[in-house]
Amino acid sequence: MLGYTVHDVSVIPEKRELPPEDGWQCWELTGMCSLQCSCGYTEGPIVNVMAQLIANQHILSGA
Repeated sequence: MLGYTVHDVSVIPEKRELPPEDGWQCWELTGMCSLQCSCGYTEGPIVNVMAQLIANQHILSGA
């Protein structure tokens, strides 16, 4: 039986807190994110538009 590592990559968006409005907590996305894989690989912070490319590269490299 062949054994291999399953790569389940999650993209975690980065956000920052803004001053509250009318008693509500406010947040905004920064345009950055981090990657976390089930194999233990982490990367970040990186620009959102690069997340898919880096995740695919990690999965295809088999590392």
